[in-house]
Amino acid sequence: MYERQTETARQKNRRRAVRRQRRLLFGILIVILLTVILIFSCCGRGAQAPQTTPQQTVPGSIAEGTTARQAEPLPEGWEYRASEDLSLQDGTLVLVNADHCFDPALPETVSVYDNMTGSYLVKDIYLSLTEEAMAALNRWMDAFAAQSGRRDVNIVAGWRSFEDQQAIYDNAVATKGQAHADAYIALPGCSEHHTGLALDLDTYDLASGTSGGFDGDGAYTWAVEHAWEYGFVQRYPPEKSAITGISYESWHFRYVGLPHSYIMSTEDLCLEEYIELLRQHPFTGEHLKASCQGAEYEIYFCPQDALVVPSGRPYTVSGNNVDGYVVTVHH
Repeated sequence: MYERQTETARQKNRRRAVRRQRRLLFGILIVILLTVILIFSCCGRGAQAPQTTPQQTVPGSIAEGTTARQAEPLPEGWEYRASEDLSLQDGTLVLVNADHCFDPALPETVSVYDNMTGSYLVKDIYLSLTEEAMAALNRWMDAFAAQSGRRDVNIVAGWRSFEDQQAIYDNAVATKGQAHADAYIALPGCSEHHTGLALDLDTYDLASGTSGGFDGDGAYTWAVEHAWEYGFVQRYPPEKSAITGISYESWHFRYVGLPHSYIMSTEDLCLEEYIELLRQHPFTGEHLKASCQGAEYEIYFCPQDALVVPSGRPYTVSGNNVDGYVVTVHH
């Protein structure tokens, strides 16, 4: 009898202990829930932006959404420019090579055939260039024809799609081998032709219907030596192949615009070297100065998050397709 009473008491004690544990656990859960509600309530109040009166942006002021770097004051005559409407792949100084690819869908191009003058030939009606490069090509070839009397330069390549470049690369591998393709043909996505700023020259004899190539010698020397005057540079010089990654191409020209073509030509710089030179002339340091074609230029580099431009003076901005923008001020 005593043992049964003892067992009954034990069962009651266990049930009371279980009820105490349940009440304790329930209490803990209530505390946790209240804490979570309190935390979210405080965060919600903290996330509400204070009501402010919109202010008009004035030259040199800090526009909404600017970076911390743009909080630094600027000298008089300069202002920050928001870069939301710009891209590092915009402009005539985009660097395109095996390490820096380019989206061929970006550039807007015009037909070479529809816009050409009578100073040169074009391979077919499908070739296109950017409008700025097209206008410069006409001036260049018109000047060459006037100087030499020759009108047999043939434009055989301009803008290319990714698929076009892939087909050219695959054909080079199949017909001339992998080594040749790697030396002369850029990989799809890494071709300058994607920009609409690059073109290939050839010569064509209308009488015989044969192509003569373009080596830039003889009667065509003038066209090569004066290309910079119209914004073009020979993109792959023989002595720069270790830097550009492409073997010498006497026929391949790239539009970079003035005064950049002048500086690259006089200083014997390929585009990779020129982009590096521009980094050594940031807005906060000594600007690069150039005088050519009767005009004065001031050039400097800005990182992507701190684009500075002149107030009330003409300028152009080009991304370098790497890490920032090149600003060219026209005096």
